[in-house]
Amino acid sequence: MLKLLQSCMAGTFFCQKKYILTMMTFFAIFNQYTMRICLHLAITVMTGDRNETVSGVTIADEDHFDWDEHQQGVILSAFYWGYTVSHFASALVADQYSKHLLGLSVLVTAILTLLTPLAIDVGGAWALVAVRVLEGIGEGATFPVLSALVAHWIPASERGFYGSFIFSGCQIGALVGGIGTGYFIAAHETWRTTFYIWGVLAVVWYVLWLFIGFESPETHPYIDERERAELAERLAESKKSAHMLPIPWRRIFSSCPLWGLIAGQIGHDWGTYLIITDLPKYMKSILHISVADNGLVSYAPFFTMWLFSIVGGWLCDLQIRKQCSSRTNARKLWTTLGSLLPAFFMMAASYTGNDKTLVITFFALCVTFLGGFYPGVKVNSNDLSPNFAGVLMAMVNGIGAITGILTPYIAGLLTPNQTLEEWRVVFWIAFGVLNVTNIIFILFASGEIQPWNYPPAPEQQQQQQQGSS
Repeated sequence: MLKLLQSCMAGTFFCQKKYILTMMTFFAIFNQYTMRICLHLAITVMTGDRNETVSGVTIADEDHFDWDEHQQGVILSAFYWGYTVSHFASALVADQYSKHLLGLSVLVTAILTLLTPLAIDVGGAWALVAVRVLEGIGEGATFPVLSALVAHWIPASERGFYGSFIFSGCQIGALVGGIGTGYFIAAHETWRTTFYIWGVLAVVWYVLWLFIGFESPETHPYIDERERAELAERLAESKKSAHMLPIPWRRIFSSCPLWGLIAGQIGHDWGTYLIITDLPKYMKSILHISVADNGLVSYAPFFTMWLFSIVGGWLCDLQIRKQCSSRTNARKLWTTLGSLLPAFFMMAASYTGNDKTLVITFFALCVTFLGGFYPGVKVNSNDLSPNFAGVLMAMVNGIGAITGILTPYIAGLLTPNQTLEEWRVVFWIAFGVLNVTNIIFILFASGEIQPWNYPPAPEQQQQQQQGSS
């Protein structure tokens, strides 16, 4: 019965299986981000004044909590404690068990999201912290696994577009999750509903993934033989060996292009996590925007970020194919656009005062141009080493995720009174991080496959063994 259902579901798709893989992985990140960010908006009503209507919504008294800014910073950063650790743990298995690891990553996060209201009722703030840490552990495998799947399915000449599209599930997830969360809270006058809705949708994705998700063209039982042969030929250039390869840890850790990529990822994550985590609080405190409108103005710009990343990915591939620039320079160009422009517009917004139109416009431009990171930094681990793309993504995204711990915590410490002057300091720090990390990326990054991507020849292995003996 299971095989019949799987065959029917797979047979209903007449397009290439590469496209199905692309859409399913896109929605994997989409679901992860709706579950990740819903708390960022919900906490603005969970911690409101008990004696007044909070952000335009009347919330039951038992759903209010006296968490100060420091406690809120700890709660919002807790997710990234587990997220960072899980990245490094998944590095060892991301390339070999990508299908099941991705499925479990989404399922675990979904179950914990569904249990979030119960955890708060039972254990308050610290129970919420514990749940968020576990959610982070659940989501930590997502990016390493997706990077491995891109390496298994997408030829190098198409990774700018397809990689940008898949990873842009972050933006659409933030867009739909943010706006939807604001709407659900306003419509139901409770923050609880939003956790149930996003959790159930993620469980639905998991059931579909069990039947139509596969690790590679070689393991897909229903792929057309012509597509399988074409992908095998186009992927052969970078994936020279089909057997499991020893991970060249020493050469990886001593690779300058890798550390340039890590710097670029830190800049991307600092800017993005600051926006995703703390912009709703800024909009509430400084502009006094209602919760429904807050979800719209804080997260709607992620749609234009998505468009910019997709168009940027297409243009990046085009400029490489037409030899307008090398792959290395193309990655540096788009990363620079994703660094300098958001830094400028973020600071412009903080010096605009309480002019809602200008502040919202500048933040929208800031978020939009963050999309330049996707054809730049996000696909760069596949450039450096298709054979170890999952390992590299685990390292790069794991180190970058530390900024998810720092940004909400620092914002909470620096904005105890939620004044414009306090927030301006937070944005100046982000301005510096974005610019410094971009300079490091420009100096050290590369878009070329590194020598350690390939297994050493037998005679080289013999020489290495003799040298170590």
